[in-house]
Parts: sequence; structure tokens; C-alpha cells
Amino acid sequence: MHLIDRYEHLKERLRGYGSVAVAFSGGVDSSLVLKCALDTLGADKVLALFARSDLLKGAEIEAALSWPEDHGYLGEQFLEIVDVQPLTWKELVLNPADRCFFCKQRLYTIFRERMEQHGFACLVDGTNTDDLKRRRPGLRAIHALGVRMPLVEAGFDKAEVRAVSQHLGLRTWNRPSASCLATRIPAGMEITGHRLRQVEMLESGLERFGLIGCRVRLHPEEEDAVQVEIRSRDFHILADEAIRLALLRFFRQQNIDRVLVDLEGRE
Repeated sequence: MHLIDRYEHLKERLRGYGSVAVAFSGGVDSSLVLKCALDTLGADKVLALFARSDLLKGAEIEAALSWPEDHGYLGEQFLEIVDVQPLTWKELVLNPADRCFFCKQRLYTIFRERMEQHGFACLVDGTNTDDLKRRRPGLRAIHALGVRMPLVEAGFDKAEVRAVSQHLGLRTWNRPSASCLATRIPAGMEITGHRLRQVEMLESGLERFGLIGCRVRLHPEEEDAVQVEIRSRDFHILADEAIRLALLRFFRQQNIDRVLVDLEGRE
């Protein structure tokens, strides 16, 4: 199917819902869903719900909140901030293997309540077909709560989401895939505010060296070790000895003596 035809199919799916509340993160997938919903249904039939919490980087929060203005919707009142306190959720703090299920269940239950309070017909999110190929415990919560996945229904994979987003002029089209900071903490290790901010600080430091979209994962056993994931196209940066040594100095200043690099690379 041609991408334009697929986008029309997405518009048809959203039009069929009547009105929607969008679980909005500010990332590439939910941005396309939001843009399409606004263009198809109009701002009065769209509610974008953004969960502000300790699980997100400050820069990600700023980007999400500035999305309407950045995309020409200044003055439209469709974005609602939902402040949540996940560090008070015991099932998240204990960090079991299915933490994402409990987190998504809590968050989307809150979103459904907001949706119903405002009188919107259904809750939708930005899951795409590539997400279905991975082990994602959060999908169980999505199915259980009846959340619609219009990108999946229209057959969009990640590459197609990016291509259509670029065609529509969305600033998010080439943004690296994002996930909450809790994903960098090994299962079974308690999630604390200190660990979340440590990860944010380390990743922000690497981004200053050009490693945009990197991941710094805490080691499950060694406090002075981390695993670093960078995008495949950025490995050449590590080949520069001056940058590599500067990165080592940066980590050692943060009491990290061992840095493990994942050679597989990420999107």
C-alpha cells in the first residue's frame, strides 16, 4: 500500500472513532496519531493526555509541552497535563520483570478516567506494528483496557511512521525512539529518584559528545559499571581517540569505572 493511501486509512480509522483521547508522549508515534486526529476530527474532538512524571527527562517534558506551538496549534486547548507520582506505586518501585504492565495499567486507567470525564469516545495510543514483534508487557494492559491502536489498525511500522511524519512536516519525524528512564534499571533493582536522575545525567552527558538517543543502563551487580547503547550510525564517534578518552573521564568523574558498549547498536 502506498504511504499516502496508508495515511488515508489511518484518517478513516480515527474518523470512525468520532472523538479521541490520545495517550501522548511527544515521541514520533503518538505525534503522528495526534496530528492525524487533529487534522481529521478537529481540535474540539481531540484530547491529548500527557503524563508528567519522574520517569521522563526534563527535555522530553519540555518537548511534549511545546508540541502544539511548535506545530502551529498556538491557542488550541487540546493538550492536558496529567501529573502522576509513579515512585509511590509499589509495583513499579520494586521493578519486577513485568513492571511495564503495572505501569501502563495504572497510567492508562488514569487516562481513561480523564477521557470519560471530558466525554471523549475512546482512548488511543501510538503503538505501531513493529512494537508487536517485541516482548512488551505493556501491551497486555493496552488490550485489557480496550485502548485502540490506530497505527496498528492502519498497518504502520516505524519506518512508515517516520516517512509520513516527515511528509507532514512534523518535527518529531527523525527523533530517536524513546522510553521511560525506568527501562535503564535492571529488573529486580529498586527504582529510586536518585537512580532515575543518575541515568538522565549520564545520557545528557553523552549527548553533549554527539551521541544523541543513547541509552545508559545500570549494571545489575556493579555500582561502578554501566552498559551504553548508541545508534548504529554513531559508532564512528567512539573511533575518535580524543572523544573516547574524554568520555572515560566523564564517566570516572561520576564514579563509573567500567563502561560496556553494546555493539549491536540501536535505531
